[in-house]
Amino acid sequence: MKKISTVGLYSLMSLALVFGLVAMPAKAADHLDAPGLTPPGGDTRLDITDIYAFQSPSNSANTVLILNVNPLAGVLNDGTFRPGASYEIKVQRNQADDEGETEVETLTYKLSFGAADASLNQSVTLRLSDGDGRHVLAKGMTGQNISIPGGGMLRAGVFDDPFFFDLNAFLSVNFCAPGANFFNGLNVSSIVLEVPSSWLGSNNVGVWARTVLKGKQIDRMGRPAINTVFIPNNPFEPNGSEPSQKNAFNAGKPKNDQRDFRGEVVDTLQIFYGTNDPTVDALADFLLPDILTVDTSSAAGFPNGRGLADDVIDIELGLVTNGAVTTDCVANDSAFTNTFPYLAPAN
Repeated sequence: MKKISTVGLYSLMSLALVFGLVAMPAKAADHLDAPGLTPPGGDTRLDITDIYAFQSPSNSANTVLILNVNPLAGVLNDGTFRPGASYEIKVQRNQADDEGETEVETLTYKLSFGAADASLNQSVTLRLSDGDGRHVLAKGMTGQNISIPGGGMLRAGVFDDPFFFDLNAFLSVNFCAPGANFFNGLNVSSIVLEVPSSWLGSNNVGVWARTVLKGKQIDRMGRPAINTVFIPNNPFEPNGSEPSQKNAFNAGKPKNDQRDFRGEVVDTLQIFYGTNDPTVDALADFLLPDILTVDTSSAAGFPNGRGLADDVIDIELGLVTNGAVTTDCVANDSAFTNTFPYLAPAN
């Protein structure tokens, strides 16, 4: 795996963290992160942009799970969800079996959508798959708050893209120059699910999401920017392996991440930490598997889950570059609320 050492190394690393391939117009936390997601062959409605998991600010007994897809919704397409596809939020929890051994159980909140009507409204069905089978939890329409019996709430539709970053400043390698959030005014298609934390079974859980079409996993995500930063192609890797590697990551399972992608993570981290720094192994173990870890009893933000206003770019810049780059000097400018569905309205 190729490494480089230039005056602009930190600048390149910062660019890679956010958007990877400069040819793609909206690279970010996970926007358009792989060729399999982009037109003409891919469907951006199946492209996961961000995942959030946090304690509800209006009810500390609840957990909010948000799955955003479809970057530039309303620009690249009409902002609807793909009929026939499955949008899945997976919650992993540890529990003891009958012999006291720890095992991982996965709850899957699975959403499916009907065809859009003339007003672009779609029917939506929420199912839960757990150890007892698959259950329909709620049905309704996009653009409406849907109550889930037992205390939950669901809403799916187009919202303001909550991701914030000054892409133009980074493209000009003019860090922290006066500028604005590139994603201001752009929208995504969002699924907002709030459930009692007791439904998740324990305080400490792992959260990741995926999109599935015709039985094939199209995209997946846990932590922000894992595929964008560490999986070839990035500025430190040859171009030839990029399509298969990025698509392979999106098609993979978190349980195999250490086996399949640890080498790529270590390779990039060693550029900033060196080959013999034990921090590299610790960070590789922290970053993989690609699952967002959450203590639902805590209101702390990223890396405990991820809140809407958490500045994940600043946090990960410092982490990945060993403190060489610590901020993009851009703050959140979305009008989040403290009540469901929390996201700012569509632009």
